[in-house]
This record gives sequence, C-alpha cells and structure tokens, in this order.
Amino acid sequence: MDKPTAGLKRTAVVSGGSSGIGKAMVARLHAQGWTVHACGRDADKLLTLAKELPGVRTAVCDVSDRLAVRAFARDVAAMSPSVDLLVSNAGGLREIDFTHSDLSSTDLSAELRSNTEGAINLIAEFLQGLSGALRASILIVSSGYGLAPATRAPVYSASKAALHSLSKSLRRQLAPLGISVTELLPPVVDTPATAHHDGPKLSAAKVAAQALQGALNAREEVRPGSVRFLPVLLRIAPALAERIVAKT
Repeated sequence: MDKPTAGLKRTAVVSGGSSGIGKAMVARLHAQGWTVHACGRDADKLLTLAKELPGVRTAVCDVSDRLAVRAFARDVAAMSPSVDLLVSNAGGLREIDFTHSDLSSTDLSAELRSNTEGAINLIAEFLQGLSGALRASILIVSSGYGLAPATRAPVYSASKAALHSLSKSLRRQLAPLGISVTELLPPVVDTPATAHHDGPKLSAAKVAAQALQGALNAREEVRPGSVRFLPVLLRIAPALAERIVAKT
C-alpha cells in the first residue's frame, strides 16, 4: 500500500473499525501514517482500540441510524475537511431458519439495516468530504455470499447481494467526481464473529492488506482466497457453484 505523500497526511474513515476486518484495516492505515477515524457500536471495544493505536480517533455510531451517521460525519469534518478513503465495513451475520416454528419475536431485517442501509447512510453523509479530496476511494465490504447465497444465512446473503448491486451503480455515478468504488468480497475470515466455525479461514490482516491495496488502486473488486474462483464457476457451472456455496 502506498504511503501518504510526504507532508500530506491522508484521512480515512472506517465503520465497524473496532473488530475483525475493520480493526485490521484501521491498524494497517494507522501504521502507514494515515489519520484514521473509526466508528462502531461498542464503546468498550472502541476504547480498547484507542489505547492499542494511539492517535486513532474513535466514535460510537450505529450506521443504521442516519442522524447518528450525520453527526459523526460532522465531527469528522471539523477535524478533517476532506476524506481520502471511506471504508463501509460495519455489519453482522445471523443464521436465521425460516422453517422455525415461531419467528414472531425475531428481528428479521437487522442485517438489511446494518449491512445495507448502514452503507448507504455512510456513503451519503461522507460524500461531501470525499468530494473534497484530490482522489478519493470508497471500499464497500460485501461478501462472497453476495454472489451466491448461503442457506444458513438468507437475510445476510440478501443484504450483501444488495451491496454488490449498490457498488456497481455507485461506481458509475461517482466516477465523474473522481471517487472510485471498490467492493471487497471476502470468504470466511478469522474474526471473533467466526470463532465458532471450523474450517479454513483467512486472517483479517491479510484480507485488510489486499482490500486496501485494491481500493487505493481503484480496482472494482477484491476477491481474496477461494472467492476469486467464484465468478468463473458461476459462469461455467452456476448450479454447481450455488450448491457448493449454499452448504458453506
């Protein structure tokens, strides 16, 4: 990843920056000398992040709350008028079984709000800051499940499919403004959220490094690990590809 130009400290905003892939991105950007603003919903995790990485600016913010994101963007603008990199990473995954006898007490659309609506809110509220940068990048953390859904997580998969579509549309809309849009489609990553799952996992640090490099090089997509084969398999054997992914 390129280092900021001497004398010019670039600014990054990372949602979901206190854990997992987001935290790995914050750590890498901080090590490269960026000014980093990280937000999340867990105040304790953010406090730990600030202690581990002195200089990182943190804020409690639920990205599904448009007004909260607006306030966060206003606070960032007061310290950093322009934003060179915006990482939309906040979100979560639940395994919801629609064949369960009673779903009346289940919040079925939480992932749509946090994963999809959260990304929309973040991009909309930081667009002014991005437009003020000489060359700005947006990195949207999607998933391989955005290309082929997982049976165990239908709502999560739908939220990531929406992000896949959003990334394509915004890439075309924002290009005239000098803002690139990169979509990260990771496989299973070794984070606290996947600690209960066995099987191969990529390290968050490795995924973060590839994703940030791709975003700063204005790549359209970054597909680490096994996901790099998925688009080809979906073209030549779509039914087989979807069966494989559905069982993961």
